[in-house]
Amino acid sequence: MMGTMSSIGLQAVGVSDRDEQLYRTLLRNPRATLSQLSAATGTSRVLARRGLDRLETMGLVSRQGQPARFVPAAPDMAIEALILRRQEELERCRMVAATLLAESREAGQSAGWLVEVIVGREATFQRYRQLLTTARSEVLMFDKPPYIGPAENPLEIDVLKRGVTWKAVYAPEALELPERVAHLRSWQDAGEQARVCAHLPLKLVMVDRALALLPLTADNAGETEEHTAILVHPCSLLTTLGMLFDMLWERSLPLSWTGSDDELDETDRTMLQLLTAGFKDQAIARQLDVSLRTVRRRLSNLMTVHGLRSRFQLGQLAVQRGWV
Repeated sequence: MMGTMSSIGLQAVGVSDRDEQLYRTLLRNPRATLSQLSAATGTSRVLARRGLDRLETMGLVSRQGQPARFVPAAPDMAIEALILRRQEELERCRMVAATLLAESREAGQSAGWLVEVIVGREATFQRYRQLLTTARSEVLMFDKPPYIGPAENPLEIDVLKRGVTWKAVYAPEALELPERVAHLRSWQDAGEQARVCAHLPLKLVMVDRALALLPLTADNAGETEEHTAILVHPCSLLTTLGMLFDMLWERSLPLSWTGSDDELDETDRTMLQLLTAGFKDQAIARQLDVSLRTVRRRLSNLMTVHGLRSRFQLGQLAVQRGWV
């Protein structure tokens, strides 16, 4: 339990596991002596003294009297001070990175920074993770298989929790993957805006309209073929990719898995969403985990109940009534 807490808490602000144990022990036993802390934590007096010295330097501990008794600082104020200090250090690192980039460009290497070539699936996925980590306001994505990482994309939920806008345009084949409907529901519940485009020309992820990652390897490339992608920095190509996304976003069909009409159950609503997204009956059956006969029967029943003669009319009615 201690390791779990430190991995998400004090270790992030520079406090080691052993020093955190000392601090926690002192919170339970304020004004303890060195000998008492050494015994309580099962460490030697030398190690305990060194740990207390480090905690005192960080402002988490103070000492009083002679012989010295150690007093813990209030966790809220002391740890907040450490967080602010770490944020200042990171901001200085960001300024150094900007300075290094400027120096590289002044040295005549600016052209090489406009487009970076990334070779290998692992290297590409690592850059993808880095991009999402740095996202501050917006992520734009063209989504189509095959994928170099997990299709369920666990990173997206973390990004959405930070308040970042996420817009995704899906190719129809991306929606036919097993359990994809469940994934889409969870992403949209977290805030994703989704649309589907019948002919998506490429895969793309763009962050804050400042960087874009897109693969160059053909979709039908074999596993043994070397995967290649490019990372595009601010330039005319990046601007063009942003314009392409905006154009296809406007032309794509909104994709939502929530409905507003109580006369439909969840199965019918999902079925109609897949139908309006361009799914064939067999693909709908796979997503719903039912037989092809069941899908056709339910669609026929819906048309009969609403006096419709075609699936096109059923799709129009679903949109008009807010079922999809």
